[in-house]
Amino acid sequence: MHKTIKYKWITSGSILLVSLLLIGCTGVKTPAPEQEKLSLPAITKSATHKYYSGKFVWHDLLTDDISAAKEFYSGLFAWTFDEKDDYISIYNRGKLIGGMMQVTAKEKSAAVWLPTLSVKNVDKALVYVKAKNGKVLKGPLDMKMRGRGALVSDAQGAHLVLLRAKEGDPLDREAKIGDWLWNELWSKDPAKSDAFYRKLGTYGTSEVRDRYRILKSKGKWRAGIRDVSMVSEGEIKTRWVPVVRVDNLARSTKKVEELGGDILVTPSKVFHNGNVAIISDNVGAILILQYWSDSAAKGGK
Repeated sequence: MHKTIKYKWITSGSILLVSLLLIGCTGVKTPAPEQEKLSLPAITKSATHKYYSGKFVWHDLLTDDISAAKEFYSGLFAWTFDEKDDYISIYNRGKLIGGMMQVTAKEKSAAVWLPTLSVKNVDKALVYVKAKNGKVLKGPLDMKMRGRGALVSDAQGAHLVLLRAKEGDPLDREAKIGDWLWNELWSKDPAKSDAFYRKLGTYGTSEVRDRYRILKSKGKWRAGIRDVSMVSEGEIKTRWVPVVRVDNLARSTKKVEELGGDILVTPSKVFHNGNVAIISDNVGAILILQYWSDSAAKGGK
């Protein structure tokens, strides 16, 4: 199911036209690895004892081909890896930023990046998720090093992990090249998603810019919600998509193809001024590449 496909963004409303291939990639159930059997590391190299409710603090790649994924991301972003107890920690320029997990044949699906959201209290958050017609897919679990967490989906089916990290969240800092810059939700009902996540992430405000909603906490941009309501029913599934900062989009997209990935949405002046590309890696996981200048990084996200 992994092959090159060209996608386009319609200028009016900036809506993604998605083929049936993407239905298969986004419509599958997110694998729920047996975390009790894994010794998942803490999400920081040293304890911070600071918490940022509403911040996406971690990303895990779930795939049935770890070797291929490591080759792709080391070639594209120069990420490095450390494997312990069947869990691969990911580093960007020495900073711990995420992990990779092998999914079993029983759990096999298209590879997916699964984001983790920091919450004040996991158990209270789960009560809220269920009250708002979301689902608790796994957990809550007490993980020795990582903390208390649970895998959930919102009412529209977007999956994410909720976590109260044992040793605190990663400190806020300017996103470096190769760091996670952002996370955006593709939503069929942005207003409903806005209301749901504003309370779940305890965001103080949200801002709407050309059908795009920005979730904020204490003035800090934390996540975005993209309106895909104009896409025909069944053509695209609601999901969280992570964004990585790059310094040269043309060079990065060329390398994606050289490494066996696909360009799903090519950079275009009518879409984020040509500073964004949507890709799938060589194992089928979708993510966004974005050029973000130093001046913008200091004053924005």
